[in-house]
Amino acid sequence: MLDTLRGFTDRLLGRGSAAITVPVMDGVLKPNRALDNAEVVAELADIDDLAVADGVLWIAAGHALYRLDGGVPVELRRFERPITALAAAPGGRLALALGGTQVLLLAPDGATAHTLTEAGGRALRCVNALAWDEAGRRWLFTEGSAEHAPERWCHDLMAHGASGRVCAWAPGGGAAQQLSAGLRHAFGVLPQAGGTVLVGESWAHRVLALGSGGTAPRVADLPGYPSRMAAAAGGGFWLSCFVCRTQLVEFVLREEAYRRRMVAEIDPRYWIAPALSSGHSFLEPLQGAGVKQMGVLKPWAPPRSYGLVVRVNAQGQVVSSLHSQVDGRHHGITAVAEHGGALFAASKGGGRLLRVRMTAEEQGAAR
Repeated sequence: MLDTLRGFTDRLLGRGSAAITVPVMDGVLKPNRALDNAEVVAELADIDDLAVADGVLWIAAGHALYRLDGGVPVELRRFERPITALAAAPGGRLALALGGTQVLLLAPDGATAHTLTEAGGRALRCVNALAWDEAGRRWLFTEGSAEHAPERWCHDLMAHGASGRVCAWAPGGGAAQQLSAGLRHAFGVLPQAGGTVLVGESWAHRVLALGSGGTAPRVADLPGYPSRMAAAAGGGFWLSCFVCRTQLVEFVLREEAYRRRMVAEIDPRYWIAPALSSGHSFLEPLQGAGVKQMGVLKPWAPPRSYGLVVRVNAQGQVVSSLHSQVDGRHHGITAVAEHGGALFAASKGGGRLLRVRMTAEEQGAAR
């Protein structure tokens, strides 16, 4: 009853869940050109995920698995379906998800050691992130949705999806366990010391901490939709936001009739919705300042696509950020990883592997 009454007053007064305000990018979130100016290591179409173990950087791009060798990605293997998540463990073991419906554990020689297709009595549908837990006994993974495949994440957003979950699997130890369910598009998992697990909840714009004492937000009210995370050498972690929020999209998400007709009648490429990249067609929707003046798109225009990585310290505070602004090319950052004293980022929207040098200030930012 109270929730119903609160929902009614929110809609009447335009506050709470009915508000379409978006956090302002200011302070440590002030836009810069760090991602736009990053070194382009390689052009890799459909690059999606990164993983590091034993000093080796692994890269998943489309159907192919790469290893960075001498600063150049070398293709090692090609699969029948796209790789939708990747993780590496010491000793050369790899875990990868194919098409979001199957998790494979590969032995150091490349042989398939274990296969997983369901968890908690439910078939896998949208596995989008993998990680090895701190104790080294279990693989952790997130599923964004029970209804939509990973590439249909925008359909899940427009359906107000809340069927995401995080699971754990000890290979050879029986069925996978469901740690938490009912999440609004779980995307990204990162184990912490003491058994706590961080999970990105994209449509709620936050990162949750799952522990023995329950669930609590670690980072909340982000200006973007969080995705995969990676540990930072100086403490805390790096968080990629694969798309950013705008007032127009927030408005559409609250207009039930309009949203349903848009999803039913309009080509998804032209929805009023965030995208991994933009500027490919004049049919794409615009918001206000997104109109080009004298052929120039302003970098501060409301973003249909954007590049954003934030660094979060151990206390859950955002301490710095890297941007590819609206007029940039390195949008749709889906994964980050520290390797060789630099930060590598997968720009899925730009189809590029990026390398950002970390300054001494950034190295100490999370303390």
